[in-house]
Amino acid sequence: MKKIILKRNAFFVFLVTASLSFFSCGKSKKIEMPMAMNSKQIMMKDEAVFAETATEEAAADFGAGGNFHDENSGYEANSTQERKLVFTGDIHLEVASLKDSKSSLEMLVKKFGGYISNSYESSNSSSFTINIPSKDFFNAMNEGGAIGKLKSKNVNSADVTNQFYDLDTRLSTRKVLLERLQKYLKDAKSMKEMLEIETKINDVTSELERMQGQMNRLQNQIEYSQIFVTFSLPINENEHGFIMPDGNYAFREFLRNTLNFFVNFFFVVLYIVIFGTPVVLFALLLYWLLIGKVGIIRKLFNKIKK
Repeated sequence: MKKIILKRNAFFVFLVTASLSFFSCGKSKKIEMPMAMNSKQIMMKDEAVFAETATEEAAADFGAGGNFHDENSGYEANSTQERKLVFTGDIHLEVASLKDSKSSLEMLVKKFGGYISNSYESSNSSSFTINIPSKDFFNAMNEGGAIGKLKSKNVNSADVTNQFYDLDTRLSTRKVLLERLQKYLKDAKSMKEMLEIETKINDVTSELERMQGQMNRLQNQIEYSQIFVTFSLPINENEHGFIMPDGNYAFREFLRNTLNFFVNFFFVVLYIVIFGTPVVLFALLLYWLLIGKVGIIRKLFNKIKK
């Protein structure tokens, strides 16, 4: 009897063990199924969540103290303390010689390690756009203002801190996405997958190049400040000194201005005659009907008075 009971208990234990094994196997299969996705499915899933995760992953590079480091560019900055400013200046000077003033400006630019990007010259004035390292901006403004007689000087600054770090973060996220796509390209199992991934790689690469161009221009504006310098000679002077006024030209200008005055006066009188006469006649008609000889209002007033 005891042997029968023991056999039953052993059979029951076997059934329980087999059932647990069956269910555990079923669960493990369900867990392993998503891992069997191909590279295309992984790529699509990754792009779907990239907008949410890429920024967080790139932001993690800043660290707890807010320091960002890019190993490729070697750039390191403190986003919470270092401000990114773009300085521009404007100087207007009256000088005795345009040639000498230009030479002095070129020496100043060379001294500070800058360069001239634009220039314009005429017989009595000249203007230049110079680019000076930002650390020497105010020194260059002071020395530039001493080249001649200062007529005006202005300084402007623009804070591009948020724009700089936002662009830098988006660049980092696009680099991460590009690396992932290149990895998926290696794992592609069909020609269709390869073409789809290569198309996305080209799109991301184009966007990355465009953003990198924006970053390069912004960095150049931050590192080099622009100063617009204008030289002008005194009135009635050129490089050789005082210029006698042109009497013939002045007389011709007098005659031209006088003629213009009488022509304009004639047209004013003509406009008054053409447009003023009907207005005056209409006003007289109203007076004649309402108050004058007909006197509609006058007669009505007299009736009411009676």
